Amino acid sequence: MSLAKSVQALFSPALTLVLRTSLISSAPGSAYIETSSPSTRLVVSVHGPHPLPPNTPYTPTLQLNIIFSLPLSSGLHHPRNTPGPSTQTERFLATRLEALIAPMFLGHLFPKSGIDVNLSVLEYTGKWSLLALATNAVSTAIAEAGIDVVDLVSAASFALTANGMMIDPIGEEERDALAGGVVGFMASLGEITDTFLSGTLKVEGDDDMDVDDGQVPFGEVIKAAVGAAADARLVINHALMGMVKEKGLVSKESVK
Repeated sequence: MSLAKSVQALFSPALTLVLRTSLISSAPGSAYIETSSPSTRLVVSVHGPHPLPPNTPYTPTLQLNIIFSLPLSSGLHHPRNTPGPSTQTERFLATRLEALIAPMFLGHLFPKSGIDVNLSVLEYTGKWSLLALATNAVSTAIAEAGIDVVDLVSAASFALTANGMMIDPIGEEERDALAGGVVGFMASLGEITDTFLSGTLKVEGDDDMDVDDGQVPFGEVIKAAVGAAADARLVINHALMGMVKEKGLVSKESVK
């Protein structure tokens, strides 16, 4: 199998990743994430858990309210989004993000309560990479907000092209891909939360799922994507350690 990018691409000098917390002082949890080559930038704020409105039907578990706001324009391949109701792309991203992050919450502890997750995208190149980066930023903001979870979710995007598998594909690589998507992973528990796949896969046998060209076994795809998601968790941990150090929650010596 030919890997056009290493699973370490997340830490490659060609793809610099910046993740910061405490960007929005009015939010209990917030995060800013940015990549280069090419650039994707977004800001996340988290509020809650808070009681749902009195006229809301009783819900025995936590409700997530996720709002994706894409930029009015971003690069050459994304049409202008006029102000107003959420677009189809924004609703799609919100739905997929909820599937990726929902398993980390202890929802039964917060009946008839909600968490608001607002994502303001400043710039992006592809939907798969944007979704993975958004997952990592939301997990970081959730941790800063001190919301009880079973684990944090980190994510990585991937694309299968004629040249093999790519981790963290850019928009052009997504458009040319035979298949691809995003994998969410809880590293401490060793569990996949959700796998979003786009493209065509076929089952060659009971234990063998291949892409159409038969070159890349499905199991190897998921293994490589999970490895990249585990690497992303290290970036989240580093950002959170920097946050507790900045807030004086631990001594400088204890985080060395």
